[in-house]
Amino acid sequence: MTSRLYKSIVLVSFLILIIVQLRLIYNTYTLRDRDFNLKEKTLLNDEYGRSIPADKVYPGGGKIIDAILSRNMPNLRDAYLNDRKAFDQLAKRVSDTLFTVLRKESNMDSVFKSIVARNALDTNMHYLLTFQSIEINFDNRIGDISIFDSKKDSTFLKENNQTDYGVVIAGNLTNPTPQNRVTNLSVSGNLNYDYRVTFSLFADHPYRMLKVAYQMLPTFSLVAICILITVGINYYTYINWMKQKKEAEIKSDFLNSIKHEFNTPITTILVASKSLDDESVLNDRNRVKALVHIVERQARRLESHINQMLEISVIKKKVNLVETDLNYSVMILINDYRVKLQKTDRITFDPYAAEILVMIDSFVFTTMLNNMLDNSFKYNNSALKHVEVFIDEQEGDYVLHVVDNGTGIEDAAKEKIFDKFFRSNQDNTIPGLGLGLYYVKECLDIHGWRMDMKTKIGEGSEFMVYIPKHLSKTDQ
Repeated sequence: MTSRLYKSIVLVSFLILIIVQLRLIYNTYTLRDRDFNLKEKTLLNDEYGRSIPADKVYPGGGKIIDAILSRNMPNLRDAYLNDRKAFDQLAKRVSDTLFTVLRKESNMDSVFKSIVARNALDTNMHYLLTFQSIEINFDNRIGDISIFDSKKDSTFLKENNQTDYGVVIAGNLTNPTPQNRVTNLSVSGNLNYDYRVTFSLFADHPYRMLKVAYQMLPTFSLVAICILITVGINYYTYINWMKQKKEAEIKSDFLNSIKHEFNTPITTILVASKSLDDESVLNDRNRVKALVHIVERQARRLESHINQMLEISVIKKKVNLVETDLNYSVMILINDYRVKLQKTDRITFDPYAAEILVMIDSFVFTTMLNNMLDNSFKYNNSALKHVEVFIDEQEGDYVLHVVDNGTGIEDAAKEKIFDKFFRSNQDNTIPGLGLGLYYVKECLDIHGWRMDMKTKIGEGSEFMVYIPKHLSKTDQ
C-alpha cells in the first residue's frame, strides 16, 4: 500500500510538473509568435502605406472601387428604401463584381516584390491581401449600411475564396492570423454618396512555426533538461527507497530467522540441563550421556551460527593468497567433509589429470566450498543423497563442478540466491541464516573467479566455478 501511494504521489507530481512546463512553453511560444519579425511587420506596414498614398487596396484600386460603386449607388439606394430583398441581391452582385475586378486588375504581386527587394527582406516571404467590408451612406439619418461584411456573411461568395479575414484579392499566404497581419485599413471615399472599405495585408514566412520553434530551442532544451533531472531525481529516490525497503524486509526476515535458529538450540540446551538436575536421570548413566551429547550438538550448532555471522565481517580483511594445488585443496576438504555425512550420504571427487597451481586463500576457499556442499546436502530430499565434485577444462578456464541430486532451485529465486540473508520459500523448516551462497559470492570475488549454474526442480543442481587459466600455473 505504501509503495502504491508513493508511486501515485510521484506520478501526480510529475504530471503537474509537465502541465506547468507545457503551459510555460505555450505562453512563451505565444509571446514569441506575437513578436515574430516585429521589425519586418513595421517596415512592411510603412512601405505598404507609402505604396498606396490616397489610394485603396493597391495602386489604382481606388479608381476601380469608385467606378463600380458610383454606377451602382442609385440602384442600391432605391432598393434599400423600397425592397430590402432586392437590396440584398444587388449588394451581393455589386460585391461580387468589385472583388472579381479587383482580383483581375491586381498589381499587388509586383508591389510586394518591390517592397521586399527594396528593403532586402527574405524573398521567400508570402503575403495575402484581403477585402473585409464595404459600407455605404446615402443618408446621415439612416447611417452606414453594410453591403458586405466578412464577419457576418461567412457563407457569402465562397467562389471568391473568402477567408476568416475577408475575401482574397491577391497573394499566396495560406494561413492568415492576427500574428502575421501587417496592417488593417479602413478608408473612406466621397462620390455622390459616402462609402468606407476595409482591407488587410498579411505577410509571413512559409515556415513560421518552425522558425519560432527554432528561436525557442534554448527554452525547449532547458525545459527538457529540467524534466530529465526531475525524472532522474525521482527515479533515484524511488530506487533508493525500494532498496531500503527491501533491505528492511530482509533484515526483518533475518531477525525472525536468527531468532528461530538461536532459540531452538538454546531451548534444547535448557531442557537438557534441567533434565540433568533430575535425580532419576543422574542415576542413569546412559541417559546422562545422551543428554550431554544433545547439549554438545546444540552448542556446536550455536557455535556454527555465530561463526557464520562473524565470517562475513572478517572474510575480506585478512586475505592471504598462496599458490596452491587446486586438486589437493579440494581433495583434503572433501575428505574432512565426509566425517559429518550420514551413512546414506555420498560424496565423490574426480580430480583434474594434472596439477593446477592457483593463488588461493585457504580460509576463504574452504568457506566457499563448505557452503556449497552444505547447500547440496541441506536442500536434498533424496533417500540417497549424492554429491559429485570434479574438475575439467573449458575454453580458457578450469571449471570446478559441484553436482547434487537435490530439490533444485526455482526460477524466481535464481537471481536472488547470492543475496545476503535470502532464503528460498521451498522449505522453511530447513535451518539456516541465508548467508551460505552470499559467502560463496564474496569468495568468488576475492579470487577473481565467476560462477554459473544449471538446475531443475526435483532433479538437482550443478554449480560451476570458472577459474581463468591466466590465474593458474599448470604443470603438464
